[in-house]
Amino acid sequence: MSRPQTYEQRILGEADSFLSEIAHTYDERIQILEAVSAYHSHCDIEKYWELFACTHLDVPKVSVDRLTALITQTGIPFSMAISSLIREPLSIEEQKKNGVFYTDFRLSKFIALDCEKVIQRTSSVADFAAGTGILIAGVAEIYKQKYPETFNEWITSSLFAFDLSAIALRGARAALLSMTNNLEALGKMYENWRITDSLLDSDLQKYKFDIIVGNPPWGKIKLSRHSFLMQNGMQRVYGSQYEEFDIDDYENQKETLAQYSKTIKERYSLMGNAEPDMYMAFLQRITENLASNGHVSFLVPAGLIRSQGTEPLRRYLLTKARYLEYMLLDNKSNFFSIDTRFKFVMLSFDKNKESDRTLEKFNFSVPSITNKGIVRGESIDFDVALLSTYRPDLTIPEVGSEREKTLFFKICKNGRPWGLTDDFWKADISREIDMTNNRRDFCDAASRNSVPVIEGRMVQQHRFGTKSYVSGSGRSAKWEPCSSGGKSQFYFPKDKLSTHLQSRILSKRAGYCDIAGQTNERAMMSAVIPENVVCGNKVPTILFPNDQSGDLIYLWIGITNSFVFDWMIRRVISTTINYFLLFSIPMPAIKPDSIEALKIIEKTKQLSSMNGDYYKGSQMAQLRSEIDILVAEAYGLDAEDLELILQDFPLLDRKQPCIGKERKSTVTRDMLLSKYEQHLGIIKRFYSSRYKEALAKNAKAYIPTEMTELTI
Repeated sequence: MSRPQTYEQRILGEADSFLSEIAHTYDERIQILEAVSAYHSHCDIEKYWELFACTHLDVPKVSVDRLTALITQTGIPFSMAISSLIREPLSIEEQKKNGVFYTDFRLSKFIALDCEKVIQRTSSVADFAAGTGILIAGVAEIYKQKYPETFNEWITSSLFAFDLSAIALRGARAALLSMTNNLEALGKMYENWRITDSLLDSDLQKYKFDIIVGNPPWGKIKLSRHSFLMQNGMQRVYGSQYEEFDIDDYENQKETLAQYSKTIKERYSLMGNAEPDMYMAFLQRITENLASNGHVSFLVPAGLIRSQGTEPLRRYLLTKARYLEYMLLDNKSNFFSIDTRFKFVMLSFDKNKESDRTLEKFNFSVPSITNKGIVRGESIDFDVALLSTYRPDLTIPEVGSEREKTLFFKICKNGRPWGLTDDFWKADISREIDMTNNRRDFCDAASRNSVPVIEGRMVQQHRFGTKSYVSGSGRSAKWEPCSSGGKSQFYFPKDKLSTHLQSRILSKRAGYCDIAGQTNERAMMSAVIPENVVCGNKVPTILFPNDQSGDLIYLWIGITNSFVFDWMIRRVISTTINYFLLFSIPMPAIKPDSIEALKIIEKTKQLSSMNGDYYKGSQMAQLRSEIDILVAEAYGLDAEDLELILQDFPLLDRKQPCIGKERKSTVTRDMLLSKYEQHLGIIKRFYSSRYKEALAKNAKAYIPTEMTELTI
């Protein structure tokens, strides 16, 4: 499978294409780029190859000139471009298998700038998973700008790279070659580098570095059947059966990884009970190798600030740092050839030389990203004591400003926990059947002895069965929107259900689509799941065993579909709403028998009972806005709070007519804020007048974009 193209690949596309034309093998590619690097630094390439015992390749000067010009015109620092172009091409599955996601030059520049404030003439710098050296090249570019006269001396004694791959380190050396023609310095520099497993090399324990940079492998140390099949070139389509495969080879690889995983967990205690992830081990490794008052700039998945299993690491960093900042980035700018919704963190911290001091505050920011680079965002101070009050595991909400942080904690303060308590909110949450593991029992047609399988796409806010299966299978399957009661793609035999599930599906329960994202039109989508259907694993279902009335599911659905709850869940998710994240968002402090709760229950029941007319007329919007108002008031929010919340939903109303010459409709926002201001007794005409204008244009609030055609 080919890789989706990254932004860096597009920028370097012309240079890469030319290189592919003149290089017939990967080894020739390396040698040509070495020749280009030498040409750039005015170094004798023949002497370079002789020094490092490389094969000599006759590279025509016209090719060197052409490639040099193509690299120069990209605007990427030359050493970083060499590092990028010299990488060994990997498929998506190879990247996933090895946890390798190559570092974009913008990230390298961002890390280098983070190091600029601390780098001194004698600062030692290291990368424990260096690859082809784009990060150390970035820091070297900064050093050379600050201290050009000592650059050669510095790389000789103070620049270190460690990696499993000898070929990768050869590429890193080529990147540094573009910055100096001093062969003696390059030779001594390379003597300090090591081809090694940085996690298990005990000799590395003796090193202490002033600055450590890194983008270590990201990925679990395990092998699944799916990843094994894909890395061996087999196709896997959602909903299909596994093909035959070499079970012995699979089991051997799996056992090898299991032993390695065991060794890593024994060595790196901060993983705790979490599933071993490479980056977690590397993070502990580098903090052990960091000198007193040393600095770290490190790229890691957002799981570091969001996952339950990474709590020990978060607490560990608080004991080790005198300054700590988490900078949250996403992949919308195509840094990596993976999902654009993927979140990751640039971790910046200075080591605390005092061993008995725990950091009381840390910083968080969301940088802005352009094609030219990355700009730091507003730095937000988090008080550790306050955070631990509402998030005892110290998971960090994604807030873009102090105002958003204040609002988040306000909602937490005014809310109450649910899910794990023993009161009325105690939840029985379950994934009913697995769309992969239970696939062999699926039926393609309904029968008296089977029940429909409900998939995530079939659940909308307050709506069950909003997609109806038409034809096809897997990713090519065709579905059409509908108001409710859509046809399922699969059916499941009742006698194949466990005794527990046979009993569970006899009850109505709440269900939600756990596939979500902060940039989706709406993230949290829950609905009443009727009797005699079974939900796939992307639709977890919830019952409240302490509720005798059966009404609590309606209260929960009303609350969770509100803008307030949606805004809160967006602060903590990436692509999936798992139980841990869901339970971390408080319910409003209302009792199920309160007037407010009874109103929400009544209106949610009305919404759940609407059929083909749900998306037509104005009743749905009126009911939903009334629920949103009740929920916002229950959380103790004012109109300005709700206004801030609604700024987080830019995809609302995309197919609704606009006011005047505006390019986007805001009818849902205008309707809700005008009604909320009236509810609170605030006399303002801005939102009410806008809502009247929108109505005059026949704009309709609360209509999901994909359901617009159903309003006619």
